[in-house]
Amino acid sequence: MNGSLSRVLMALAGSAVVALAACRAGYPQESAPPRPRPGLTAQQTKDAIKAAQGTMVELRKKTQGAELPDADRREYVVGVELLADRSPAAAAKGEEKAANPGEPGAKADPAGPKPARGPTAVVTLYRYFDDITVFSTIDLGTGKVVDVQAAQHLRTPLSDAEFEEAQALAREHNPEVQRLYERFGRQVTAYPQFSQFTLEGDPRIHRVVHLTYRVGKRELSYPRPQVDLTIRTVETPAPEVEPKAKVRPPRGD
Repeated sequence: MNGSLSRVLMALAGSAVVALAACRAGYPQESAPPRPRPGLTAQQTKDAIKAAQGTMVELRKKTQGAELPDADRREYVVGVELLADRSPAAAAKGEEKAANPGEPGAKADPAGPKPARGPTAVVTLYRYFDDITVFSTIDLGTGKVVDVQAAQHLRTPLSDAEFEEAQALAREHNPEVQRLYERFGRQVTAYPQFSQFTLEGDPRIHRVVHLTYRVGKRELSYPRPQVDLTIRTVETPAPEVEPKAKVRPPRGD
């Protein structure tokens, strides 16, 4: 990651406008409300994602070419994780030690006890424009972004929304998949296998979803489209031809 991007991230972490920019019109959202993550309530999850998305809005403004009309604007929430070391119990314990400097392990602060930070969560988002993964640390008590880190060309897990996009692309571009849904409708379910790799001359990590379909409980061997989300292409390998059983010639008398 270059120095200019590092300076942008440092500025974002201390910016007061980050949380306010999260509801900017036209910003990509997940198709369904965010489900609660382990250790977080549904509201905490929603607020953390909203604050992190605000960071992405500001980052896009400061990234050359990212605001152009034809720029890839896809950004997805990959994960939300609670940082256990910032739990309310741990914060309360720290305050107690500061208030009682005579106790073993306590350190007196001449300026008095500092306000304890509330529980924090890390929201991971992936941006297709420049193949960048952004980790935003959110103070759940204030809803503010307290730290931002980013890594380019990092192998990052697939999000639920990307899986939905892969299914939609397969239905749009593959006639066999279209006929499958027309014939069986809601009986069809899709299951993903996710791979990431680089191509010669392209530094981006291509994010490819291999789809397998089932009708009821029956798994289908065809079609099995491969959706490259990075370049939005769909390829479907031809069905495997089962080898014919060898027929032994009759024995002569």
